[in-house]
Amino acid sequence: MLIQCRRCHRKVFVFQFESKTLCKSCLTHVAKPGPIRKKPSYVDLKKSPHDARIQKTFKSMKQARREQVRLRRSASGSLLSALLDPVRESSPPSSQMMTLDDTASIPAPSVMTLQCMTLFIPFDAGKKFYKDNAKQGTFQGNLVPTGGFNFAPLQNVGGFQPLAAFNTRPYPHHTPFEKKSGFLEEDDVLASYDAIVLKHIQEATNVLEWKRLHARRPYDLHKQLTQLVPEVIFLSEELKGAPFPDELRPCPELTYRRIGSIRTLLDPDVDPKNEISAYVLRDEMFSSQVLYEARGLIRQGVNHPEKWLCVQKIVPEYRVYFEVAGVHLDAGYTGHTKDDKKHKALEEVARFAHDNNVDVLLGDLNMDSFELGGGFFPNRFSFQEGSDGNIHPTYTVSHSNTNAKNNYMGGIIVNQEQVDTESINLLGEDTRSLSRTLNDHFYSDHPAIMANYVKSFR
Repeated sequence: MLIQCRRCHRKVFVFQFESKTLCKSCLTHVAKPGPIRKKPSYVDLKKSPHDARIQKTFKSMKQARREQVRLRRSASGSLLSALLDPVRESSPPSSQMMTLDDTASIPAPSVMTLQCMTLFIPFDAGKKFYKDNAKQGTFQGNLVPTGGFNFAPLQNVGGFQPLAAFNTRPYPHHTPFEKKSGFLEEDDVLASYDAIVLKHIQEATNVLEWKRLHARRPYDLHKQLTQLVPEVIFLSEELKGAPFPDELRPCPELTYRRIGSIRTLLDPDVDPKNEISAYVLRDEMFSSQVLYEARGLIRQGVNHPEKWLCVQKIVPEYRVYFEVAGVHLDAGYTGHTKDDKKHKALEEVARFAHDNNVDVLLGDLNMDSFELGGGFFPNRFSFQEGSDGNIHPTYTVSHSNTNAKNNYMGGIIVNQEQVDTESINLLGEDTRSLSRTLNDHFYSDHPAIMANYVKSFR
């Protein structure tokens, strides 16, 4: 519903469970519903997401190793004491004096976390650039992070360069990622939406786990499924002869219902290149009260207004929500090749998202986001042997635009104070770049991307 805020006097849209007197921005000043989000800054990037990811992986591995050693030592120690002194085994342990520090501060508990796994699938409603990809195929290369935004080819670990140096050219020692093949016509795409969605879900998630869960059909089936499969799906760039469906049913276990699109929310005559539809996992036997709402935002881009489609996952009981925006930014950003222009552009995009209370955005950024925070989506993250004979954390990556030399598909975490990514699968991948083919036939010039977000409330 629309209300007029009594503090700033603006007309804003609010949900039934929200305040009917103040807008969200004003509530942060008078009611303190949560931490005030700091405005994101992408101008001076000092924290590398690649370093943080590797440190997290090593930390978990070391912790697991310590637990194994501790258990092994404690078991061997107890066995030795039992053999040397059987009487001591039955004697009670000696009492120890316990002290309590009343001055110690108690950390604030984490009230809850809200997860939202999102899949963004682009098509090609423009000049059918994906046909060019079909003629040449696409390639991938193995890159080793060496600190900050410096990377080195796996075959030459000592030859590291800034990450931007690997853009606009083929990767060193690249190998085929998607071979030369044909392409899908519009009629084939229309009949293959479910198959395309299923392929990407199977490629990035633990299929056996969510199929086993669906077979058990627990009371909180929906809640558990959202932790294993995408909860929100965006389809972008609608083909004229292949309109987006009202429902996606990739397999008997998963059904997604459409909750909004650019055409229904913002512009009935939207250009197919700018059309985006949003789908959410259909509620089935779920115990928690979760709502989904879609809304549209319009932002002035370089040459034309951008139309964003946002999906809110709402938990009315706790008055919290998570909002992800599916975007296709202005094509004018393709000319932003210098770092300062890209950083400034992303700063403006993130500021607009922040001012509209969007937590994250995902989609076609139309600018090379390869070396920017939140804009790097690997095909695979693994540990491989390098040219020096040592094992290195390795990204296997491919370019994601028409000429196969840039990386346009990406995302930005706007609410960095509360939102982070979590693993999608057992490989520890929190974001994943997928293919642009079905049965080895191209349907897009961009790969689909998946990200698993989690928002913490304290």
